Amino acid sequence: MVYTDTHAHLDYPDYASDLDEVIKRASEAGVSKVITIGIGRDSIPRSLALCEKYPNLHAAVGVHPTALDALSLDEWEILEKAARHPKVVAIGETGLDYHRLPTEGADAYKKKQHDYFLHHLTLAKRMNKPVIVHCRDAYPDTLKILKAFGRFREEPGVMHCFASDPATAKEVFTLHYVISTGGVLTFKNAPGLRAVIAETPHDMLLLETDCPYLAPVPHRGKRNEPGYTRLVAEKLAEVWGMPLEDISRVTEANVKRVFGI
Repeated sequence: MVYTDTHAHLDYPDYASDLDEVIKRASEAGVSKVITIGIGRDSIPRSLALCEKYPNLHAAVGVHPTALDALSLDEWEILEKAARHPKVVAIGETGLDYHRLPTEGADAYKKKQHDYFLHHLTLAKRMNKPVIVHCRDAYPDTLKILKAFGRFREEPGVMHCFASDPATAKEVFTLHYVISTGGVLTFKNAPGLRAVIAETPHDMLLLETDCPYLAPVPHRGKRNEPGYTRLVAEKLAEVWGMPLEDISRVTEANVKRVFGI
């Protein structure tokens, strides 16, 4: 059985001292592929370098909506060049995050996020690559933008770390985006998410870790890593009432369809 961690941040300093061991543990856990996310002028080249070093790594490149200063629009050519790298399989993560709006200038902050989001979508369309969407406390505006932009490829992308209700999930699926789930699925305080995932069509779900964040039980509160994708898969097998072998088969087919890997 094999799995893909579709969202990791392996260029972060959290892994500076033991990345070889982290990659080895992932392989031993059956995690055959990892998509590491490069976000900004410094993170993107680090992520691409990791992909060139480790055969089982692929990358996405973008600018995180809460760190837009990591790459100005005047530097957009850096992102466009990186997007052409043969191991880059997606654009992002990008999107909207209203969780901590500034006390002053909130409207301008939102507009800047919207502008960057549209730049990413336009690049994804031009490059014919899926987009990885980050959304926190901003689902109505995110869906409005995706709907207005339109379906630009057969598999336009993924709403990563999905954390909303069944009605919102259905809207996402109507736009032909898939969702992904990670360690939160294992948390005791996440029955609502498990209910949403239980009703998610099997061809519309991906596995992820978002490491180093959101480690699944029994590692909650500690550093997350790609090998823990298997723990998410085990919880998904429980939620869907399916053998682990079928979870591997179904989610890997989805990875192939969305990312081409």
